[in-house]
Amino acid sequence: MNPLIMTGMHRSGTSAVARLVQSMGFNVGSHLLVATRNNRHGHFEEMGFIRFHDQLISRYFPDRAPFCEWLPLGDSEPLYGDAERNEARALWESHRAGGSNSWKDPRTSLFLDLWADVLPAAKVVICLRHPYQVHLSLLRRGEPFLHVDYSAGIRGWTVYNERIRRALARLPADRFLLVDVDTSFGEPERLAQRLADFLGVPLPATSSASITPDEFHFEAGLDEALRDFPAYFPEAAALHLAMQQEDFSPLNSAQPVTPLAIRSAEARLIEFESACGLRDKCQKMLIHSIAADRQRSSELFRLSSQSNAEKDKLLAELSRFNEQLQAEVVRLRGAAAAEDAQPA
Repeated sequence: MNPLIMTGMHRSGTSAVARLVQSMGFNVGSHLLVATRNNRHGHFEEMGFIRFHDQLISRYFPDRAPFCEWLPLGDSEPLYGDAERNEARALWESHRAGGSNSWKDPRTSLFLDLWADVLPAAKVVICLRHPYQVHLSLLRRGEPFLHVDYSAGIRGWTVYNERIRRALARLPADRFLLVDVDTSFGEPERLAQRLADFLGVPLPATSSASITPDEFHFEAGLDEALRDFPAYFPEAAALHLAMQQEDFSPLNSAQPVTPLAIRSAEARLIEFESACGLRDKCQKMLIHSIAADRQRSSELFRLSSQSNAEKDKLLAELSRFNEQLQAEVVRLRGAAAAEDAQPA
């Protein structure tokens, strides 16, 4: 069976697809990232791949979103060495030796070219979601970097998908499957069949139940707003359209620059939301996120203070114990000396 890689920008349905693929008999690993409130069925991400990719991101993508190790804001062209290829190969061999034949990690998007070289027979499932839907999902999840750089999600989406585009341009068409989750998740039975056909495995009758559209948030009534999105983010919109059409040729960088494109990405995003009547809702989501983040920070500060108090208490008890021990040692030495001084 070919190795299977599942990836795509964060908040693009990769966990749901991994759950679906696992229902078809694939094993994604045993040391997985734990389930959270936002992914109650689990993330299906093997910790070894997360650590490896985080190291590569730190090495090759210095421009990252604030407070976030996994979201580059600027593109890069990594030059991999033999040590990195050997580490990737050893990671896969260890993963396979444990009985796994696939993995899912959004970070893989940034290094798909490396894995295509290391595992030339691998099949790849790419999850694609509209950049603004990803932004809203990150906002709903309460990502702290949006409190500092409101446009970071869309800029990071562009980096992730540009790296995917370049990697897929080198792959044969039968080696990858691109899943447009904005449409595919509304038809889980059809999606399950497409995946089964691509992977060459029988489709269990219950597999489509792994995709639960009601649990995957799509903002309703955005069609008209998303039609205006290219005027504010032409690069991300052009990349999204090219990916939908599976056109992996280089994008035309000679597009005329409109006055909107001159302004900062954050200003353009706010203007887009204001023009489309989304600003009030997004402001409320952002305020809720900031409040939740402050609450988490307060709780962490409380726990840190409690931990420090307990540590100080333990250190004080240890100091008293040491003093008692030293006094006992002095007493025993004195007793021994007095006994030695007694006449025979």
